[in-house]
Amino acid sequence: MQSETIKCSSNKRTNSLMYQKYRAEWAKAQREDYLPKHPLHVDIELSDICNLRCRMCIHGSNKVNKGSGFMDEKLAMKLIDECANMGVYSIKFNWRGEVTLNDFLPKAIDYAKKKGILEVQINTNGLPWQDDILVKCAESGIDRIIFSIDGFSKETYESLRLGGDYGQLIGNVHTLLKWKKENRVSKPLIRVQMVRTKNNIHEELDYIKYWQGRVDDIRISDVMDRGQGDGMRIEDQEKTGRKRCPQPFQRLVVGRDGRVSPCCVDWYQEYIVGCAKADSLANIWNSDRMNHIRHIQNKCLHGEVSICRRCFVKESYVWKKCA
Repeated sequence: MQSETIKCSSNKRTNSLMYQKYRAEWAKAQREDYLPKHPLHVDIELSDICNLRCRMCIHGSNKVNKGSGFMDEKLAMKLIDECANMGVYSIKFNWRGEVTLNDFLPKAIDYAKKKGILEVQINTNGLPWQDDILVKCAESGIDRIIFSIDGFSKETYESLRLGGDYGQLIGNVHTLLKWKKENRVSKPLIRVQMVRTKNNIHEELDYIKYWQGRVDDIRISDVMDRGQGDGMRIEDQEKTGRKRCPQPFQRLVVGRDGRVSPCCVDWYQEYIVGCAKADSLANIWNSDRMNHIRHIQNKCLHGEVSICRRCFVKESYVWKKCA
């Protein structure tokens, strides 16, 4: 099993016609005979720094610069404008770093929602809590907040997420859940996700039992080699042949410095398809560099592009959900 999502509640937003159209296009883009006119989803990296050094992450290894700061606010607003003008359905305001370290985040969320972006979301380790930033995100209209909680005990969690505080994290999640209840609102949708490893698999059932009924959904995923993850896998995967990756047909990823990648696993920004400071996302989406990597994927010529050749998505991995 690679990943599974356990739904704990229903939400009218995910049943809306526009949301269904978005997900239908997302699925359609996995076919090699279909390319959307614009990206369906854009990752905008408001922060490339992190407060933790998780063992399965690039920030927990010596493979990458630990980050240098926050995206320029004017660039972020420009990107939101371009996404809205193109008809992009979804924006996530993070990539490699911890976005809640950037106090510009609530303003970015508010602006994106006012510009008509259907789905605005973030991933967070849930620990930065200066000025109740996650409550401010909720008040700004964010649609989904995804908390990374890789364990069901202080000992297990803190052995994987170095620098983390399990008690503080659980308290922060409950603060947000309490805010939703007190304000009688259905959003933001709250997801908790656990990266399944040899170190925490014994806690999986208790984890699900505890969070089910408290949050909107639970995501369990097998560890991938983003940092030092190989030695943490539960079992090696059987090699069954590489599959076409749909990411270059679905999304763009804009790094903190404005450089654009074709997928969310280009951690070291090796395959740059353009610069959002100097060009538009629309032009980059239709660029020769983007079309080249799409051709590579359609023909399964993964060895011709370094990020595909060394991708942590192993031969037998089937894409379940990307955004």
